[in-house]
Amino acid sequence: MPGPTGESAEAEKLRERARRMVYEMAAHECNLLRATLAKDCRLVSVSSNVNAARQINPQQPEGYNVTGSMSFQIVIK
Repeated sequence: MPGPTGESAEAEKLRERARRMVYEMAAHECNLLRATLAKDCRLVSVSSNVNAARQINPQQPEGYNVTGSMSFQIVIK
């Protein structure tokens, strides 16, 4: 995610937006699982990791790399 890094208010808002994206994806995933292969679905855990992106190229804008991990318990259809 391109944007400011550091300790500014804008950087904090960007980190929060990044975490929110992971959490929204996790919330939507059970619906997708129910629509395809699950009779029931329960979110067991979710985690997000937001790290400042390393600038290898001076032309590359600053920002964050965002990753997420989710675990679900499902009952197959």
